[in-house]
Amino acid sequence: MKQFTVIGLGSFGFTLACELYNAGHEVIVIDSNESLINKIKENVTHAIIADVRKVDNLKDFINEKTDAVILNLGESLEETVLVTMAVKNLGVKKVIVKVSNEEHITVLEKLGASEIIIPEKDYARQMSKRLTNENLLDFLPLTPEYGIYELALPDKFTGKSLKELNMRKKYNVSVIAVRDILHDNIVMNPGPDFKFLPDSVLYLLGKSGDISGLKKM
Repeated sequence: MKQFTVIGLGSFGFTLACELYNAGHEVIVIDSNESLINKIKENVTHAIIADVRKVDNLKDFINEKTDAVILNLGESLEETVLVTMAVKNLGVKKVIVKVSNEEHITVLEKLGASEIIIPEKDYARQMSKRLTNENLLDFLPLTPEYGIYELALPDKFTGKSLKELNMRKKYNVSVIAVRDILHDNIVMNPGPDFKFLPDSVLYLLGKSGDISGLKKM
């Protein structure tokens, strides 16, 4: 179980806090809006009403043992900078900041933010990959280059083994799991002699450009 603190309960922060809690983690949320705190308090570990602009209010809830702090403070760069600095000074190693303005990214990177996200832009990238590859079912970015892709099995792969297809050499991708939809069964890290059955889904680790090569199959 990990410890997370979500500061700011916009729709992004609210949803993320609930999902982390449902996944079995300890989640503290902090917001000055009493109505939002009351709505979420049954779905997180602790829900705190506090003005995060007064950084002293954070000391009782955040320390070096906190695995990550997620900031969701809207469009105010001043407030986001102030809280980011305060959280870093409290010893938190991983600070994730949600922004709506790309111009804020450089400033927050210099302050030591571990990750900066623009949800709309990130979702647009994901949707673009799905729309341009008819077999692509889902996509989980890991780095700017690499991701985990959920891909419907190309028809030409049916009945063939991993050894025959030699996907790592031909397409520069790794098959990390295969799901048999009909029998609701999943095989993790299949061996070279594993043969693909019809109506299967592949989970692939690789680069976007390499995954796109499978579309031609």
